[in-house]
Amino acid sequence: MNMSSNRFGKLLFALLMVLAVPSTVLAGGYSNLDFGGRRMGMLAVVGKPDDLTAVFHNPAGLTLQSGTQFYFSLSNFILDLGLKMYDSDGKLRPFDHEITPKLSYGAIPFIGVSSDLGTERFRLAFALYAPNAYGASLPLDEPTRYHATQALFVSGRATLAAAYDFNDYITIGGSLSLLYTYLTAQRYLNTGMLPAGSDSQNDPKYDGRFKSREETLNTDMILDIQGDNVTWAFDVGVLVKPVKSLSIGMIFSSGSELNLRGDVKASWAKDGALIGKTKQTTNMIIPLAIRAGVNWAIVPNFEVGADFSYWHYQTNQMQVSTLDDKLAGLSGFSDPKNFKNSWNWCLGFLYRPIPELDLMAGYQMDYTPNPTSTLSLENPGVDQKGFSIGTRWRINDRWRVSLAYVHNWFDLIDVQDSIGTPPANAKGHGANNEVAFDFQYRF
Repeated sequence: MNMSSNRFGKLLFALLMVLAVPSTVLAGGYSNLDFGGRRMGMLAVVGKPDDLTAVFHNPAGLTLQSGTQFYFSLSNFILDLGLKMYDSDGKLRPFDHEITPKLSYGAIPFIGVSSDLGTERFRLAFALYAPNAYGASLPLDEPTRYHATQALFVSGRATLAAAYDFNDYITIGGSLSLLYTYLTAQRYLNTGMLPAGSDSQNDPKYDGRFKSREETLNTDMILDIQGDNVTWAFDVGVLVKPVKSLSIGMIFSSGSELNLRGDVKASWAKDGALIGKTKQTTNMIIPLAIRAGVNWAIVPNFEVGADFSYWHYQTNQMQVSTLDDKLAGLSGFSDPKNFKNSWNWCLGFLYRPIPELDLMAGYQMDYTPNPTSTLSLENPGVDQKGFSIGTRWRINDRWRVSLAYVHNWFDLIDVQDSIGTPPANAKGHGANNEVAFDFQYRF
């Protein structure tokens, strides 16, 4: 069995980078930013993170709330993706339809509590949340089965955060997080997927990836992989308020190192007979990030905000997986990523027609770290654009609820220089729809 390093490594790393979440990947990769009422409503949040998701977006913003607060939010993501793949003759297949996922759903649950502990300037908060939780499956009868068939990825955090308001002009906040990552994924493998090309699907020399599943079933294998890891990270944030109507925020998020550990096995697709099984360890670096934002209340009932985010993805040049025992003659896998650094900017607006109601909207542009040569179908992250709309309602002095919608769409995917094996040369389009709600209760 000739199991290429690029094949396996690309699958694993793509899953870790929020796996096929072309939906929510954006440049943020490992952690999706889209949760919390203000973030989902107007996208720009770092300069005025006024709900409990400040724990993540900028812990200095915890001082924008007083008393003891309980907060819950849930963001839901549904991907719309369609593509065709280039065969070894440079022709797009299938001829008569696009390949689409059978299932693609993600969610970010968040639950937390904060308190001023009876003080005027100090805040303490604790939250449990998953910056990414995603499941997907692709058809078994399409050529994409040699890239991915199903996957589940969960990235969870337990975060303790604190903030102190030194004076009317500057607030400092920080957080320490315990990170848990879990993935399980499956894909097909075959030794003969790249014979000489042909113009005819009936020609035996035709690129084997595009044969029917029935034709390749006797030689197809299934690769199953899973792994998990616990690590930690920290964030430091600041809010500067030079005048009452203007606030400027910044947050530094530390990078982290993961060593995902779990089972990997290969079996025959026809009858499920086991070929081999062992343990694997995959090293991954979560890049450090710097985010900055500004919020300006031009008039008392109208705010403009802008955020800029930067991720140091350049550290991800090569992904390495090591097997405890040889599997099909291989002891490990390495996969070039050649990532560049990436960034995101967004602009948002908030209008308050009455004191109890906020109406929000935003626009964002996100620039991927993925070069086309190492882009994979499991993580077709390309440059994206997006807009948001949302509303928040202060029911009374204790209750506040919000509802928001975000739509992101990809620039056209057109990859013709893939170095993967099999190559991920493809042309297609994609979009992601996100719906979120939250509620906050003040004791």
